Amino acid sequence: MALQSRTCQTAACTKRVPAGLAGYGVCLSHYLDDAFTRVAKTIELCKKGQAIDSATLDWLIEQGDFAVRMLSRKDPGEPLEQRAKMLELLLCLANAQEYIRHHSISKST
Repeated sequence: MALQSRTCQTAACTKRVPAGLAGYGVCLSHYLDDAFTRVAKTIELCKKGQAIDSATLDWLIEQGDFAVRMLSRKDPGEPLEQRAKMLELLLCLANAQEYIRHHSISKST
């Protein structure tokens, strides 16, 4: 049985991996960077008129749930900057969901 790493697996990063991200093996900063990139790519696909698959929609919802769970934790060691980025992620996810919903409605009419 392999031991789980407690530090980020991204090159040269030594930050700790929060319990909620153990499956990803990355710290919160790298996870957020990836999430922002994926949300932006999803919106770009939608702008190009491409359909958004159900797996991507499920991922967007999961990210919102994850952000809420992370924000509800009482971790005094978590920098305020990280909490602000989590709130920004929630806003981006809400905007993406609204954009996708609006785009879906306009294509169906």
